[in-house]
Amino acid sequence: MKKIFFILFIYALTSFSINKDEPFDGKDFKKEYAKIKGDLYVSKCEVSNLQYRNFLSDLMNSNQKTIYQICLPDTLCWRTPSNNNEPFIKYYFRNESYDNYPVVGISFEAGNQYCNWLTQKYNQEPKRRFRKVCFKLLTKEEWIFAARDSDSSKVYTWGTGFIQNNRKQFLCNFNHTSFIYDSTSKKLNEVPNTDNHSFITVPVKSYYPNSFGLYNMCGNVAEMTSENGIAKGGSYLESAYNVRIDSEKNYTKPQADIGFRVAMEIIEK
Repeated sequence: MKKIFFILFIYALTSFSINKDEPFDGKDFKKEYAKIKGDLYVSKCEVSNLQYRNFLSDLMNSNQKTIYQICLPDTLCWRTPSNNNEPFIKYYFRNESYDNYPVVGISFEAGNQYCNWLTQKYNQEPKRRFRKVCFKLLTKEEWIFAARDSDSSKVYTWGTGFIQNNRKQFLCNFNHTSFIYDSTSKKLNEVPNTDNHSFITVPVKSYYPNSFGLYNMCGNVAEMTSENGIAKGGSYLESAYNVRIDSEKNYTKPQADIGFRVAMEIIEK
């Protein structure tokens, strides 16, 4: 039995693809991060499955087994009674078809470990642009500023209160619903549109970016903040109302609709 477990463990360790490109090439920095204000930069995209697998591979190669175990995604988060998501348990995180989709099923501690790893890697990189930086999860206030800029009237990150543009194109990944008036209760009830239901994420560079060049600040996956248990921006499982900039999602464990993006703060130029 122990032999079988060991074989399965080795298989899990070696089943992640490794990106051999330099992660912090100075030429590509501006393509990946946007300056928000002062010394704060934010990744233009949510952390992808490929990026996170590279992180796990590096932990494995440096023999950090304890942290590796803490940071493994909970792929069983896809299993729900109401949806046939079983294939995602096996394929979503590991299959290269989903390389550029946002990583999900990550704990708050794992998100912070990723930021710590990224900080260490950057500060050791000879081609780095800044002398010393710190990667982190955004605070709620920083996240809102990154989504809204200085325009407090913005409901969504693209600047209007409408979920579609004038060409009837949806502007984010959300759970499409309709409002039907109930004459008895005299209330509008929200009803899912089963013919147009987003039940999974989309690639991290989808739809139009906001004024800072950030993708998917509203919808796709709700993004963890530095406050444990609070995610911002709503997800593909939520209605248009719940993917507003002001939307907050509470969580107590890894979920299939919660991911994260990283911020970089310059400590020393």
